[in-house]
Amino acid sequence: MKSESHASLELLSYASLFSFFLVCQADKRLIPCELKTTLDLTYGKEADPVLTNRIKLTETQQFLLRNVSIIGLGLFINQMLQTVGSIVLARELNDPDKFGEVNLLLQIFGMASLFLNFGFNSSLIYAFSRKPLEAVQMNFRVAFAGSTMFGLLFGILLCALAPVLANYYHLPALRGAIMLSAIMFIFNSMLNIGVASFSGNRDFGTQAFFMVTTTALSTLGMILGVLLPPGPLNLLENISLWMGVGALLTAFIICLKVERVHKPKWFGALPMQEVRSMLAYGLPSWAGNIAKAFQQPFLVMMVGSSSVLAVGYLANGFRITGFIGIITWAFMIVTLPFVAESAQDREESKRRGTSCIRYNNLLLYPLTALICLFPDQINGFLFGNSYTTGDSATYIRLMALGVLFSSVGRLGGSIMAGIGKTKSNFWVMIAAGIFVVIFVPLVAAKSAVLAVWIYTGGWAVSALTMVGFYYAEKFPMDWWNCLLYTS
Repeated sequence: MKSESHASLELLSYASLFSFFLVCQADKRLIPCELKTTLDLTYGKEADPVLTNRIKLTETQQFLLRNVSIIGLGLFINQMLQTVGSIVLARELNDPDKFGEVNLLLQIFGMASLFLNFGFNSSLIYAFSRKPLEAVQMNFRVAFAGSTMFGLLFGILLCALAPVLANYYHLPALRGAIMLSAIMFIFNSMLNIGVASFSGNRDFGTQAFFMVTTTALSTLGMILGVLLPPGPLNLLENISLWMGVGALLTAFIICLKVERVHKPKWFGALPMQEVRSMLAYGLPSWAGNIAKAFQQPFLVMMVGSSSVLAVGYLANGFRITGFIGIITWAFMIVTLPFVAESAQDREESKRRGTSCIRYNNLLLYPLTALICLFPDQINGFLFGNSYTTGDSATYIRLMALGVLFSSVGRLGGSIMAGIGKTKSNFWVMIAAGIFVVIFVPLVAAKSAVLAVWIYTGGWAVSALTMVGFYYAEKFPMDWWNCLLYTS
């Protein structure tokens, strides 16, 4: 069975790479204008001025690619910081069991962070994109107060659940660590609203800077928690405490920047009509984002209930495939305000959405094939051969394909949110998550590989569901143009 899985995945990897090669051969306009000209001159040919003019990027395409590059760089640095932190953690602990325990704690943090902000951050992005003056005077205050209050309530709930989670994983050290994490989540609720204000204002450089700052201080806190003497605390509690300190510093820095740039009205009335209006837009996006991102930590947590050792291997796989996930995340962040800016013009919004999908596919497909072809080499180089097992290549290949399939629903949800349609984001992610929720707990203890197959299959179903929603909302993309540069 194992050899058949490896063979089928390798065949799929080669097919993906070959299909991308065929697409490039079928339409050489996928080669950027500057590179095409250079190649022509190299072989003694004159550059084709008609082709050069035809594929010249419009201002909106230049805006899209420039800002996706900025956000992509920020996300890449984020992923590098997290990966370096994980490498330091693995080599410092030099114990797969302890490494798995720490990664289990981090996955619980990742799962919990999905529930923050209650949709106020996506509502604020939309408000800044459409009515920036009103957003500064009213929406920011409502979003900041609402998100902070919800973060406080969520922290209290997490403290109540800490003993339950510690007993479930048979890991008493988790109890204090989860209770201490309430501090981190309160400050994360604040800083997320500050970052959202710059995203909605299309100041993606500042947003990327604070994304990196958040990850840097959080990762530094994790490393300090491992390196510094814990005193009366255990290892997991020490990590949680220092990550909370990192969140406090980040929130303070971001709030100072918000005051200096936006000068919002921090104090004042909170009209219930405005609260309801923001929640009406934000809650479906919030629920969709939870469904969108919870599969990964849920999968790891379910596998961790029977094997802490497997958690470390899965975490390494997600670290590696996270690098290609950066592409879609970057487009997602830019797409919402990019499409929302032209929401009154359906055709222009459709053109912008098509451009987002096209450039995402152009970058994502070959990198997915690359990871699928060389999983063990990449894993061994980053984390050491001791973390490379017989199943690790299967994990990484399936996770990479999951990233590929998930890009359809993730990016589609941002496009729909840009035109004010947020329900599809929720239901598409429900389609992805329902299989994980129902079947993974049944098989995780027996076969972690089968659990990852289910995870990837859920994303494939969500991709088909998203395509259906494009037609249900009467907003289909130019699918041929999504694959080939034809205009």
